[in-house]
Amino acid sequence: EDADGGWRFAAEDIKIPLGTYDFAKPPAPGPVTFGIRPEHVSLNSGTGWPFSIAANVEVVEPMGSDTLVWLKLAQQNFSVRVTSERTPKNDEAVTLGFDPMRASLFDTATGTRI
Repeated sequence: EDADGGWRFAAEDIKIPLGTYDFAKPPAPGPVTFGIRPEHVSLNSGTGWPFSIAANVEVVEPMGSDTLVWLKLAQQNFSVRVTSERTPKNDEAVTLGFDPMRASLFDTATGTRI
């Protein structure tokens, strides 16, 4: 919980505000895993997102009409789904934008959504 009474996810130097995250059950102390669907993340789409962060492209994986772009955030793999026309290149600096309210938190030990 942050000073404003809302929740936030923190990993290394990344702090993602979660606002009034709707917990499936009361959170217990301990490590959690942050999850957001690749299609809920925008790549290089300008400002206006509740949360944005800079990252470097690790791998570009063409999947037909879509492409999965893999990045590293806080030493963890993170994927974004983009259309084939907007595909970045390996090692390209990009900006990710998303609404943290679309995210889910999971108990790292059990995999259960919290």
